[in-house]
Order: sequence, then structure tokens, then C-alpha cells
Amino acid sequence: MMQKEDSMQYQIAKAFLIEAKIDIDSAEALFDKNIYSRSVSMSQQVVEKSLKAILAIVGIYRKQHEVLAIFIKEFEGNLDANLIDEISTLSKTIESDWVRSRYPDWEDRSQPIWMPSKQYSKDDAKKALNVALKIHEIIKDILESKFQLKL
Repeated sequence: MMQKEDSMQYQIAKAFLIEAKIDIDSAEALFDKNIYSRSVSMSQQVVEKSLKAILAIVGIYRKQHEVLAIFIKEFEGNLDANLIDEISTLSKTIESDWVRSRYPDWEDRSQPIWMPSKQYSKDDAKKALNVALKIHEIIKDILESKFQLKL
């Protein structure tokens, strides 16, 4: 009989966490090079991949970027309400940055073109990185304690 840790769900969850960790390293390197918009982008990817890791462990796979609502629906009542609230609150601060941190925006012609490389500040990038680190840590801890995922 297949062990849980050998199942496809566990392997996918582990893969998402590994990739999220690489994105943390990338976000930190970009931050150190003062490339703040891309550091924010990588931080958003950490949050997204961490959420996808915990969804994968229960057999939910999504390619879309915004997965917080799916996470809340799936885990409400199954995880500590304070953890759900913390993950939700933190994730909401960065979820929309998957587009905004990478692409110019010119829809409002009465405004100057939004350029991520010029608009994101050191403070923005630091906040995003802190959110990414916290979310990754929380979800990694849940996966290790509740689902016995070993990295």
C-alpha cells in the first residue's frame, strides 16, 4: 500500500513548497539589488505557491493565481480559525500584486502610466517579503504537523 508521503498529492505539495522557498531566495536577492517591484512579484509567488501546496495536499489543483478564497472554503472548520484569519489577512495584502508588480498600466489615460519598477518602494518590497516569509512558515508548519509532510 502506498504511504501518504509517497502519494502524488504529497509530492505536488512538496514541489510547491520547494519552489516557494526558491522564490523567497529570489525575492531577497532582488530586494538586495533594489529591484523592488520584482521582489514584490516573487513574494506574491511565495504566497500563491504556499497556498497551492496546502490545497494540493487535499487534492485541489488550480492554475489560477488567486487561490485564497479556495483555501478559505476548503479549510474553514478544519484548521484553527485564528490561523485561517492570519493567512487570509496577510494574503489579501499581496494577492493582487501578481499582475500589478510586473506590468505597466495605462487604462486610466488621465493618469501617468503606472510603471511597477518606478512605483514600488523599498518599504513595499520589505512588507511583501515579510508577508511571504510568514505565510510560507505558517503553511509549512501546518503541512508538517497536520499532514506529516516531510521536506
